[in-house]
Amino acid sequence: MNESDKEWGIIIQARTGSTRLPQKMILPFCNGKGIFELLLARLTTHFAKRLKIVVATTTATGDDIIANIASRSGATPFRGSESDVLGRFIAAAEQNAISRIIRICADNPFLDMDSIDRLIETMDDNALTDYVTFAKSDGTPAMKTHYGFWAEAVKRTALERAAEMSDAPIYHEHVTNYIYTHPAHFKLELLPIPDVLDHNGRLRLTIDTKDDFEISSKIYHKLTESGKQITIDNVVHTVDEVPTCYAEMERQIKKNTK
Repeated sequence: MNESDKEWGIIIQARTGSTRLPQKMILPFCNGKGIFELLLARLTTHFAKRLKIVVATTTATGDDIIANIASRSGATPFRGSESDVLGRFIAAAEQNAISRIIRICADNPFLDMDSIDRLIETMDDNALTDYVTFAKSDGTPAMKTHYGFWAEAVKRTALERAAEMSDAPIYHEHVTNYIYTHPAHFKLELLPIPDVLDHNGRLRLTIDTKDDFEISSKIYHKLTESGKQITIDNVVHTVDEVPTCYAEMERQIKKNTK
């Protein structure tokens, strides 16, 4: 671990109380395990020796299971507000002495691990940078797409400023929304996504609905059965091999525009 790693930590946003697909974090997704447990296993394999991994869940009793899975997996559970997710993240970072955050949504089982290092390197290269995200060529940040491949990097001080600047519910429910929609107030770095994805408006691998869950589960099974690692190229090639996937994904994109 180098000096800059001491400032960094991964904070994963996870809860069981999804409105569109309750319990989606713990429903059997692949080989009897849920998307949260599978994602956490990949993250700990890649980063546990370098970075603190925190799971920011809620104080609701239904999320006891999330905290238990986190502890069992070697991550640190943190419990906070269900509605003020921004406040939850700030408090989780403060309690765990994290000043530079890799923010991850647990409903993205195909998260690309290599891209996390790029986020860290980009922010470390410029002391003034507040926020780093992958983005489409039109400037759309990864959080506003359906791909589900990328995390984002943000300084705790930027989150604190965002919380002070607005008390609008949308900015407290969606942790970094205020930052990337108010670029005049923050120093942003946008990293280009691969061309093959930039022009692919049919791919949806974030899990929000039952149909999303079933499509992604099918792809995840196919990947693991073939022994392939979960990389962007391998995932896209696997989707290409299942002709019905894109039509099903397009239906979900139309229903769930971000």
